[in-house]
Amino acid sequence: MIVVFVLLIGAVYFGEEIYEKWLHSGGRAEISYVGAESTLKEKAACCLCGSKDWSMMNYYRQFDTIGLISLNDWYVLDFKTEEYEEDRQYGLDNGYTCITTGNTGEIIYHAEETPSRGMASIEVTLPEKYSVDMEFLRENPCQECLDKVLESMEISKWKREKKGPIPLCLVDFKTLEIYSLQDWHVGQTIRDYWVKMDYENRKIMISVFTCPNAS
Repeated sequence: MIVVFVLLIGAVYFGEEIYEKWLHSGGRAEISYVGAESTLKEKAACCLCGSKDWSMMNYYRQFDTIGLISLNDWYVLDFKTEEYEEDRQYGLDNGYTCITTGNTGEIIYHAEETPSRGMASIEVTLPEKYSVDMEFLRENPCQECLDKVLESMEISKWKREKKGPIPLCLVDFKTLEIYSLQDWHVGQTIRDYWVKMDYENRKIMISVFTCPNAS
């Protein structure tokens, strides 16, 4: 009984440390998802480079900025680091700060943007049990765009760790290049922008700053 009691006490106080040692003892692995084939028949209907009717990319491609894509529903958010023409039409000057929040069914987001300072941020909260909907991805981007998305989903993990890719990516509206938002990335230069990422459990904070000399 005494031995059992001591073991139980040890499990309580050292359980996490023992688990971490066990987890790390298997080494690390790089997991790639490249190779999936698109089932989209018409390239013109691609949700990234084409004109899919429910995709907001048709709208955002007119701007020289970058954005965030929720991969499971292709919800697109922009980092408004510059003033848009439509803002001037509504009488907004360049000194404003805009705050928006929303729930797409896949993600909860909170965005803040100050075009006059060339900066914007989006905080995303993922579902408690999130995963990438591979069937959705095979059906909606063309093969070329799917390959870009799949490349951005590469993850680094402990071999014994139960972990999948985060269903988010960054997009350059001008070039349509896709950039990773997996948790082994903490910073990224995209043309004239510096992107900083912070991860905390299911929350991801992405901050974007205009840096004209970055490229």
